[in-house]
Amino acid sequence: MQNYLPEELKKFKSISSMYNVYFIDLWGVIHNGINLFENAIVVLDELKKQKKKVVLISNAPRPSDTVKQFLIKLNFDFRLIDLLVTSGDVTKNYIYKNQKKIFYHLGPVKDNDLFEGINNISSDINQTQEIICTGLVDEIGNNISDYQNLFKSWILKEKTFVCANPDEVVSRGNKIEFCAGSLAKYYKKLGGTVLYFGKPYNEIYKFAKLNIEKKIGHIIEKKRILAVGDNLKTDIHGAQNFNIDSLLILNGIYKDFFRDNNLNFDKLLKSNEMESLRINKFQQELNW
Repeated sequence: MQNYLPEELKKFKSISSMYNVYFIDLWGVIHNGINLFENAIVVLDELKKQKKKVVLISNAPRPSDTVKQFLIKLNFDFRLIDLLVTSGDVTKNYIYKNQKKIFYHLGPVKDNDLFEGINNISSDINQTQEIICTGLVDEIGNNISDYQNLFKSWILKEKTFVCANPDEVVSRGNKIEFCAGSLAKYYKKLGGTVLYFGKPYNEIYKFAKLNIEKKIGHIIEKKRILAVGDNLKTDIHGAQNFNIDSLLILNGIYKDFFRDNNLNFDKLLKSNEMESLRINKFQQELNW
């Protein structure tokens, strides 16, 4: 059981002097899939004025260029950030490094841009060694159990399941949707082998830290980095894995859990099977 309560942050500006670099989640913190959060944009603007470095880290299973196009539609101002990194970028890097393997894509057609410029991809599962999962497919179903027979057949063929988005769910407006992480969890439960790219796994944080260091020209101490996110299993767990401080935002996927301002973190951690997780701070919404 958790023997402490994380510190509630009323004003983000009260900690801005403590950190030089911010690893900030996109979905649930900066936007809800439909609209930008105005208060979050104010925070980015104020950090820019203070010459802080902001890296948006997303578990979107798409290349960062594609995510940029989505953000442009939301009228996001890219002058407010220094770098955008996605789990799609890290997954694509893995595919490039494994040219001798043949991959199969499980996911919606809209995610096909992840495989642009890649030749070692096949639509014949029998020719492949590994499955790149970017999400659920309408033709199969929107319930995780719809994939049981398919997954069992792949496990018998010893296919490795590569998860390009470890998020299990996402909040789109007021609706909760399953993500690739839920399928990966189910595949593993059925006895399959799973590889993950994205938060909470260190590879994406190393990728982000290395690239922002290249951009600014010097090494960043981890104690000067703050991770901001709305997901315990990915954002906060990832920060703990990478040994950096974290700020949990409550108005993302847990907004219904904390309805009526009932702040029961023990119950939240237990329901997410994350009892040993350390939450440094929390804020109702990202607010300067």
